Amino acid sequence: MRHLAIMLLLALGPGFAFAQGASPAETDAVARIAECIVQGAPEDWQRLYVVIDLPEPGAETGQVRYLAARVSAPGQTVAYTPCDTRKPATILLDTRTRQTPERRGWIGARLTLHETGKFELNYDYPGDRP
Repeated sequence: MRHLAIMLLLALGPGFAFAQGASPAETDAVARIAECIVQGAPEDWQRLYVVIDLPEPGAETGQVRYLAARVSAPGQTVAYTPCDTRKPATILLDTRTRQTPERRGWIGARLTLHETGKFELNYDYPGDRP
């Protein structure tokens, strides 16, 4: 039931979900990603994370991790397997085609989905990392 409520909140759009500067395309992508990442998550999750690291801007492949923060251990994250290990990352990579040129050169992305349906989507760019 909680998963259905989250999907409904995300479907309502950016007024119910938070992301710094998230475009409508990114908000739509997060809704589609959420459908997959809530599957397989621990029952007592508070936050789910999708962490993507690319070797260079525009790369089509990289590393992805799926992590969950749980009510029973809020200070720790545990790795888990969503409905499909490729689908969430592929959806986010595909959003680059609809990003402005100055935004599509990211090399890292972090999506945090809260149990309330709110989310944060942050990108790392080559100059951001030491």
